[in-house]
Amino acid sequence: MPCPRWYGAVRRVFSLEGLMKAIDRSSPIPMHYQLRQLLLAQIEAGAWKPGDLIPSEQELQETYGLSRTTVRQTLSELVFEGKLTRHRGKGTFVASGKFAHNPRNHQGLTYKLEEQGVKPGWQVLDERTVTAPAQVRAALNLPLRAHVTRIRRLRLADAEPIGHHTAYVPEAVAKHINRAALNEGESLRYLSHLPQLSESHASRTIEAVAADETDAKLLNVECESPILQIERVVFAADGAPLEYLQARYRGDRFKYQITL
Repeated sequence: MPCPRWYGAVRRVFSLEGLMKAIDRSSPIPMHYQLRQLLLAQIEAGAWKPGDLIPSEQELQETYGLSRTTVRQTLSELVFEGKLTRHRGKGTFVASGKFAHNPRNHQGLTYKLEEQGVKPGWQVLDERTVTAPAQVRAALNLPLRAHVTRIRRLRLADAEPIGHHTAYVPEAVAKHINRAALNEGESLRYLSHLPQLSESHASRTIEAVAADETDAKLLNVECESPILQIERVVFAADGAPLEYLQARYRGDRFKYQITL
């Protein structure tokens, strides 16, 4: 049942009243950090629960007499830390927490999501044969104008997109694609019919990047929001590349956890 139209307004007034503690302009503590602590206090006290809409940037500016830059810096830091999440055209909300993935755990992210009571899933966006871009040719050791199969998928958690994958496989590998597995299991399950996969290994590169227009559209985030980008190349035992993957995950919903 949808909330009545006045519901958000009542919560908004309540939230602002809970934030009325003043910023101390005489304090050596930076104003953006003071605001950060006020917002975190609301979350930690349970006044704002996961999924709650928080006051807008303009409301926070007017309430505390802060600049737009200061407010935006504070909110961006909390989004990056996974405390808040932004939804285009809707506002900023208290985050539900990040999903942790340990690449050394062979059970994979699907198992981890299920362990946390979250329903994992995939949505195939498209599959087509394309001319390999330069970056893909280099990763897969392919000649100029080589063709590859490109597969684009959304990774879902309780039907919500948390990441999107773009995988490229050489023509010889594409013959072994298990299309029934594109919508289930781990990211490499679609190559389960490939004999070389059983003895394969992979290299990964992980970096923080800013969301572009494609990320914003697919992941329901604002442009410039933090994104965790993972590049992976899977190799057969003899060193032949089998797959090049670029995966981009919401920085407020996903983190890599590595035990050394």
